[in-house]
Amino acid sequence: MQLLASVIAALPQRHTFAEEVLERAREQGSEVSMAGAELAVALVYVVIVLAGLGFSALVLVIVHQFGRGKPWARTVLTVLGVWAVLAGFGSLLAIDEVTGMASLVAGGASIVQAVLAIGAIYLAHRAESTAYFQLGGR
Repeated sequence: MQLLASVIAALPQRHTFAEEVLERAREQGSEVSMAGAELAVALVYVVIVLAGLGFSALVLVIVHQFGRGKPWARTVLTVLGVWAVLAGFGSLLAIDEVTGMASLVAGGASIVQAVLAIGAIYLAHRAESTAYFQLGGR
């Protein structure tokens, strides 16, 4: 959700990004047209979305292993949860930088993810959960 909102928030700026790509290419002596620069920016957007989907699929596999009682999965998800908390805290501090509805949704999603991650980390490390992981799950 956050990735999608961030990409949507960045879409109106794609022409500005293309102009920057064109300017940097000219500084390096490369011949790039504006259409080529816009295509490069569009490809970057596609790669970012595909990388985000791949990362999400990997996290779902780890969550599945977490449900099966694998201790390594709990550790990995704890680290990812702490990362989400730090990102949410950063979004909370950057609330002044909101420029549109999509960036507001992206920041809000980051904050909600942080709150949910705190709850998940707490529940994953309670005594009952620790016993579940020591027994190896199901």
